[in-house]
Amino acid sequence: MEIKELQKGKAAYKQMTECCDKLVASGNWQRVGSSDIRLFLDMYVQSLLLKLAQAGGTPDPAMLTYIGSVPSRDILQIGKTTPDQALNIGFKNRSFAEGTPLLLRCCQAMDDKDGTATAQQFVDGVSRLLYAAAEVDGDLNGKELQFITTYAGGLRTFLMTRAAGRHAGTQEQIRVDAPGSASKTEKKANAEARQASAEPEEKSVDELLAELDSLIGLTQVKKEVHTLINLIKVRKMREAHDLKVMDMSFHMVFTGNPGTGKTTVARLVAKIYKQLGFLSQGQLIETDRSGLVAGYVGQTAGKVTEVVNSALGGILFIDEAYALARKGMDNDFGHEAIDTLVKLMEDHRDDLVVIVAGYTDLMHDFLTSNPGLISRFNKYIDFPDYTDDELMGILGMNAKKQGYVVTDKACEVVRKMLQEMTISDRMDFGNARGMRNTLEKLVQEQANRLASFDGEVTKEMLQELNEADARMALYGEQPETEEIPESAEQLVSAEAEQADAGDGTENE
Repeated sequence: MEIKELQKGKAAYKQMTECCDKLVASGNWQRVGSSDIRLFLDMYVQSLLLKLAQAGGTPDPAMLTYIGSVPSRDILQIGKTTPDQALNIGFKNRSFAEGTPLLLRCCQAMDDKDGTATAQQFVDGVSRLLYAAAEVDGDLNGKELQFITTYAGGLRTFLMTRAAGRHAGTQEQIRVDAPGSASKTEKKANAEARQASAEPEEKSVDELLAELDSLIGLTQVKKEVHTLINLIKVRKMREAHDLKVMDMSFHMVFTGNPGTGKTTVARLVAKIYKQLGFLSQGQLIETDRSGLVAGYVGQTAGKVTEVVNSALGGILFIDEAYALARKGMDNDFGHEAIDTLVKLMEDHRDDLVVIVAGYTDLMHDFLTSNPGLISRFNKYIDFPDYTDDELMGILGMNAKKQGYVVTDKACEVVRKMLQEMTISDRMDFGNARGMRNTLEKLVQEQANRLASFDGEVTKEMLQELNEADARMALYGEQPETEEIPESAEQLVSAEAEQADAGDGTENE
């Protein structure tokens, strides 16, 4: 590893620490004290660098040295690990490097209050840190570049969105205050009326169960859900006959990797529960750590209460719930969110179901983080990864819904991609989510192919996703020759030219 790359990394890290110092000095960081915020920063930096290293392949010793040396402390002990151990550590701590980092949101909140530009400084430091890391091995490869541009671009989009939101809020206030304009209450009422008139008729329990059963794979998941539904039906029967009904908790834990259908099943369960009369509204409110944890003292409880109130009568679905109970972060507000959630679950136990979801090996930390939490969740449903056959079925099903047909040759290319994936690739692929992304890539390449086609584009051509689309989308392979369908007139003309050439005559 070149010393200059390490120096660049340390300079970028220093830029980020300056942002943290400003947060502490302004009182905008919870549990005011630089030691707490530096711990959070070091965890974030090393987790982010490990994610970059994974994007570029297996990290070499030079990269591990860089990751262990850039922060003020090697909090994840990366400098003492093998490449495989480092990837495992990165996987377990990946939530730090996903979504909008808490430190950036705190910086943005401070900027909104004090009129500073600390958030932009933080994002610039992140970009410099990543580029320096990518140059450690002397070669910035395509996957590393894609990760950096996507991640840093997401942070900049967050800044622009916040800025646009502030501007829009100001304009809205001007419009509302203008003479003769409709009030916010009137606008809200009109919007709700339009939404109510546009809402489709609700499906029956049988229709919803048929939709559940039509999902590809998830055999054991479907069985567990059917058991829950039968239990609720029988409870209703016992109530109708004035028989005692056991006091039971219907809060659930969904475990499994991303893209295994957890949210889809939760949404169906919410609708089924409503039709059974178990829940009054049947809506599904999705949230995660960022939707529950605030950046300042005293705000988290209010934020959790607001989210829970919006879910009353339905299901509150908390994705990656383990991120609320991070080990080594005792001063983090995630624990306050958990404490508040436990109380509200008890207060609204008659008309609220909470489903927490996340990776199997990390959910134990969440469930044991509060003595009253684990006792409220007694139903665990595991969502296994899809097999290759199931993934191919999902691709075909999604394509059919969108009016496409994936040819057999194209399917062979997609299946080959799945079979070549490493365990690490599988983690990043995201099961059904990965197949949706694959379909989008095929559609994009079909568009590129047809847009440059000189002849008439038929309906069948618009529907077909072929081998050339798959090879270009998944491997970047250009077809050796482009097969161009010929019309009957072109074929007749070609045959006539061949006949003329054979007779030694000339075309007229």
